[in-house]
Amino acid sequence: MDITTIIGYLITPVTGAIGWFAGTRQRRNTAVQSLQETIGMLSATIQEDNAKIVNMLGDLQSLRAENADLKNEIKAVRMENAELKAGQNELMGQIESLKVENQELNSPIRSAGITRPRAKKAKGES
Repeated sequence: MDITTIIGYLITPVTGAIGWFAGTRQRRNTAVQSLQETIGMLSATIQEDNAKIVNMLGDLQSLRAENADLKNEIKAVRMENAELKAGQNELMGQIESLKVENQELNSPIRSAGITRPRAKKAKGES
């Protein structure tokens, strides 16, 4: 065997080993780049989601303040409603006492034979 044959036998496995190392490194670089791109996309998504969350929290605070205002308004309306009911009951009592007074006044008038006057008709009515 001469030296060229030996070099020919040695070059093949050496170039194969070099190619294998280079391919392995390339695969690792590709995997790292892929991971970096994925991390970048996830980071951007997280930042967008954080911005949305901050906006939602602001909206939530506004809604809570509005809800508190509405609760106060409801309390005020309930109090006013209670006052109106009390006033209505008072007026109903006054109406009942006026009905009784009216009946008491009508009894002597009817016993005296005085009839009820008829209501005047408005102009244009038949």
